[in-house]
Amino acid sequence: MFRPCIDLHEGKVKQIVGGSLQDDARGLRTNFVSEKPARWFAELYRRDGLHGGHVIQLGAGNEAAAREALAAFPSGLH
Repeated sequence: MFRPCIDLHEGKVKQIVGGSLQDDARGLRTNFVSEKPARWFAELYRRDGLHGGHVIQLGAGNEAAAREALAAFPSGLH
């Protein structure tokens, strides 16, 4: 079963290269940074019936984006 994921870094949805996320962001490498907000992905997952996904906050500055995503898909994301 597919479990959707929304990874947040600095308030943006990002796909980060594994192992490059450290306390010191100088070495951070990303595969993808979305121009769409986390809420957009949550609404997409809700529309497609993809329950049981999660929102991950990678570092500080993600609280507002995480709350918006969770509010867009109540009980659908963790």
